[in-house]
Amino acid sequence: MILGFQVVWFACAWGASHHYPLLPIIVSLAYLNTYISKQVQKKQAYLFLLKMLALGFLLDSILGFSKLISFASAYPEPFAFLQPWWLSLLWLCFAASAKVSFSWLENRQYVAVLLGALTGPIAYYSGVQLGAILQIQALGYVLLSAGWAGTMFILIRFIRKQASHIQ
Repeated sequence: MILGFQVVWFACAWGASHHYPLLPIIVSLAYLNTYISKQVQKKQAYLFLLKMLALGFLLDSILGFSKLISFASAYPEPFAFLQPWWLSLLWLCFAASAKVSFSWLENRQYVAVLLGALTGPIAYYSGVQLGAILQIQALGYVLLSAGWAGTMFILIRFIRKQASHIQ
């Protein structure tokens, strides 16, 4: 699942920036299908994915609306600030990889927050380098760091909650 998410990330960022829209769609849907097919409690899995999608959509769209991040968007004005569709797919796949990728952080919430604060902005910077994100202002990186710290805090809580429902 971890390597698969890296493939999804590259397919989404590269495919979106090089005008190959089917690449992110096909790779993401295959990844999500694999995730869902392995879930015993499918309803819980879908709810988890939707919660993480909403969180990501809110974070990215607020940064886009405030002009701190500029996406290579497929949306016309006045909707260009919204999180691009390919980034929504990426958030869904990130959520799908979470339990496997971050279960070791389940009892290390502060480490998860620190990792989110450090690696979240790096992922977005990589998106800039690939051309999927046009520009990020300096304050945007600071807010991405804070947003990803919060995202990891929430993500670990979701993982704990799911684990307690299974036991």
